[in-house]
Amino acid sequence: MNSKKQKIAIFTVGLLLVFSIISGLILPYLRNNGNSTVDKGGYQNEEKIVVPDFQFTDGDGNTVNFDDFKGKPIVMNFWGSWCPWCVEEMDDFDRLVGEYGDKVTFIFLDVPNGEDETPQKVEQFLTDNGYSNITSYYDSMLQGCYMFGLNSFPVTVYVDSEGCLYNAAIGMTNYDDVKQIVDSML
Repeated sequence: MNSKKQKIAIFTVGLLLVFSIISGLILPYLRNNGNSTVDKGGYQNEEKIVVPDFQFTDGDGNTVNFDDFKGKPIVMNFWGSWCPWCVEEMDDFDRLVGEYGDKVTFIFLDVPNGEDETPQKVEQFLTDNGYSNITSYYDSMLQGCYMFGLNSFPVTVYVDSEGCLYNAAIGMTNYDDVKQIVDSML
């Protein structure tokens, strides 16, 4: 029993250490004196920060690696069908995904609310609302949330084609702001 407790303690300390290191790298981009976006122009300093690989799942429960999407600009939106602000911005995102096509990768990471958020419920939500351009993935193990230090939603993270953190928006965003940032990445 002691061995099991030690392993849990070591794992917890390690997880907190990794979280602290990543938060120290990423959170400065997410803090922005109350503005919804850091800067519509992009990088906050001269040193680029590579977004580490992490895993999430698709609608069938298959594991997906973030690194598989690198190579073109990425717009990663952390959202939930339970979040009214997330739902509010979906019309704009559906339109943007349709407009940018294959030039930009949009990753929508559904975040469970600890209650009844399931892939089936999310897919039904997307279908019922006519969001034909949006494919949702699931941050069910919260790897992305922990890595970026997220505790409120929605959050949109912009990653350049080299896999470096480019920009971020805390809270609800809109068509014009997303388009301006994406255009600056292209």
